[in-house]
Amino acid sequence: MKNSLINQIGRRKFLKTSLSGIALAAFPSISFSQSNPDVVVIGAGSSGLAATAELMRRGIPVICIEGMNRIGGRCYTDITSFNGLPADHGAHWLHARKGNELYQFGRENKDKFKIYKEPSTSVVYDGKSKISGNEFWNIYKKIKDIYSDGGTDVPLMDLIPENTKKNSWFDTAHAAITARDFDNLSVADDSLNYEDNYWESGNALCREGYGTLLAYYRKDVPVDLNTIVNEIKWGGKGVQVVTNKGTINAKACIVTTSVGVLREEKIKFSPKLPLRKYEAFEGITMGTSNRVILELKKRFVGQFKKDTNFYSKIKSNGAKSPEGIGYGLLRMGGTNLCLFALNGEFSRNLENEGSQAMIDFVVNQLKSNFGSKFYDKYFVKALATGWNKNPFTLGAYSGAKPGKSSLRPRLKRPVGDRIFFAGEATAGAYGTVHGANRSGIRAATDVFISDALD
Repeated sequence: MKNSLINQIGRRKFLKTSLSGIALAAFPSISFSQSNPDVVVIGAGSSGLAATAELMRRGIPVICIEGMNRIGGRCYTDITSFNGLPADHGAHWLHARKGNELYQFGRENKDKFKIYKEPSTSVVYDGKSKISGNEFWNIYKKIKDIYSDGGTDVPLMDLIPENTKKNSWFDTAHAAITARDFDNLSVADDSLNYEDNYWESGNALCREGYGTLLAYYRKDVPVDLNTIVNEIKWGGKGVQVVTNKGTINAKACIVTTSVGVLREEKIKFSPKLPLRKYEAFEGITMGTSNRVILELKKRFVGQFKKDTNFYSKIKSNGAKSPEGIGYGLLRMGGTNLCLFALNGEFSRNLENEGSQAMIDFVVNQLKSNFGSKFYDKYFVKALATGWNKNPFTLGAYSGAKPGKSSLRPRLKRPVGDRIFFAGEATAGAYGTVHGANRSGIRAATDVFISDALD
């Protein structure tokens, strides 16, 4: 199947399209009648691509289908919106670089990728004043340490001392740390089976974009795009995957869609999955983290070093979700692009107002830091993501509700030796691209050693 796809478009063109983000939509479709798979992999994000690659390696007939017009899922580099400059819409940080296989792959392919450590330089603004940021960093570290201790499945907010909550920089740290609000975030979920020591190992960046790196990492995996799964029938022998292009009959399937999609039952299972699965979908839900990416003029970005962290004081209004920029990354990879994160319930509400509302909020925030003429002097163009409204994701990444972290292992358990599950929510290093990658390999191995293929 791999060779037939490559032969259709030519190896040189295949490699080129694998590196081109949106251009991946040009992939030809795989004929269901010709594929005759033993296994159907649903979703072509990091986990789905990994599962497909592992099954191909083991010689198992497999087809990977994807509802969107591109691969990568929530790891996607846009190279068209800003005249070829790479802009990551989702995953951007190569987390826990010391144990991250994609980091190692990028480092080994130095002729194609510039992989470098996260920036050490940060700027912190209190209104229009640039300050040392010591007070902010002290509060940030206190909260991070509480979050990293884990062990107690209670809301993070319950463990934060009152004097810390009253600190004027508390809301800024709140907005910067996570995609979930502290009152709806399980402390235990951060360290539960989190094998990579997220906080201590350090992160890295890819100049060409994380989505571009992932596409090249899995360049030999064929995918049938624009194939939307409506139903998975598993009441009889094997599985029947009903799509907008027809029904695929197989011995087993690997479902890699987000827990948000599963929770909302965007894919119908006939018969329904066991109750324990739906309980897990209710307990492990999707957080909100959107990006606003600005292209700014050189006379603005030129005042910063490459990839400079940006934080600005958020004025508390008593809301549970701080209304402000979680963090920023100025001059990404030495380009004119700057990335800003909007997290939590505030981000969800702003997304509901539309992309322009998100862009306007960030621009107005930057006006308060850099002057009222910021837009006129520096602005070129912008875009905003909307992961909650994306029907194929319905959120950014998973997190456990307080008291529900113990449900996470249920997400990856197979059903009926025919339906297997992968994706970042099922991974030890959940919420990460490399964690999703490992979950795909694990699910493919589970299929291989099961009775499904007999």
